[in-house]
Amino acid sequence: MNIKKILAGSVLVMAMTACNLVQLPPTSSPVTSTISPSPSIIPATISPALTTANTPLAPPLNMPTVSSPALIHIAFLDANNGWGVDSNGSGYIVRTMDGGTTWQNATPVGLTGIGLSTTFDVLDVNTVWVLIPNADFFTGTLYRTSDGGLTWTSFSVPFGGDNLQFLDTNTGRVMANLGAGAGSQAVEIFQTSDGGATWLSVYNNDPTRPDSSNTLPLSGIKNGMTFLDGNSGWVTGTRPVDGEVYVFVTHDGGVSWEQQAIPLPAGFDSYLYMPQPPVLFRSDGFLPLGIFMNNSTDFTFYTSHDGGNSWSGDPTNTNMLIKQGPYSFADSLHGWSWDGGTTLYTSTDGAQTWSTTTTNIDLSGRIKQLVFVPGTGGQYIGWTLTGLDDAGHSQLYKTTDNGGTWNPLVP
Repeated sequence: MNIKKILAGSVLVMAMTACNLVQLPPTSSPVTSTISPSPSIIPATISPALTTANTPLAPPLNMPTVSSPALIHIAFLDANNGWGVDSNGSGYIVRTMDGGTTWQNATPVGLTGIGLSTTFDVLDVNTVWVLIPNADFFTGTLYRTSDGGLTWTSFSVPFGGDNLQFLDTNTGRVMANLGAGAGSQAVEIFQTSDGGATWLSVYNNDPTRPDSSNTLPLSGIKNGMTFLDGNSGWVTGTRPVDGEVYVFVTHDGGVSWEQQAIPLPAGFDSYLYMPQPPVLFRSDGFLPLGIFMNNSTDFTFYTSHDGGNSWSGDPTNTNMLIKQGPYSFADSLHGWSWDGGTTLYTSTDGAQTWSTTTTNIDLSGRIKQLVFVPGTGGQYIGWTLTGLDDAGHSQLYKTTDNGGTWNPLVP
């Protein structure tokens, strides 16, 4: 629920969308071993009433409200229900049931150390995982709630963070960073089939280990991972090779990988590219692609209608090019991208064309995250979050008119 790699002085914000599909099949020849910690049940700081999507409820009387949260990550499921990470003090896990106007404390009792390195993944209004790295950043503790924060279960895990994705209540994966340097990065991919209680390492490319593989190469800085189902997944990143789009795909649950061909038009083999993990809506998907050319950074979205088996796009089509910025897709047709200035890009045809909207605020240089979800009556509801300022504060804004007018929720 984490962006972070830099090329040519530009940073692209990573967006990952999980789809609730099938469970993991058994993998062939898995490597290393499982870790089976004894879970501990932790009561939440609060006792929230359970909610369902699109059902606004008044906060329970015994749910403390967190005033002026310093939000650093947000995730919204619908117009009302969302979760966030608050960096105030020793940190909080917070949730909202009124679209972000108020935030309640759902932190497990005794949990501290919540901050920028915290990773979280939200499956539905009641099911959330929070990953807190240990001091070594290579191990950590995973917290899971299945009742909206009423209780939490914790597990010691053999990884500390980075990319966390659950497809359903049982099936999840993590791509853990094992260290980077000189344009290379070692990673390890873990999978769980029991909601996070036990994890199996299915892949690593650490050349110092006898069980390593190079199908997902050590070279290249990885910026994200997305799985569509128990078999098919993608890892994206970049390395300074002209004309290369660093996209690797697996069809065996992550045990082996191959580079996926992304077609480029004639004359575009002299540019550098930075793809981001695909955003998937079952068979339909978007592959965000940053293009570094002519001293500028352009942004386009390749599309797929066969579950990511093939991707098509046309960087020469100016209708499909926009300026770099955080992006969000609410469904397979409606998307937004915004660099924080006064121009917001909107697509209603699956990233084939983009229109511009003049916004009422300018967040240039401060915008961190952009989230849109379907509302009612054909409207879409959006939120944008700024990074922390020098005083440790962030700002949260909301729009109910598809992005033209933004109103402050956390000033």
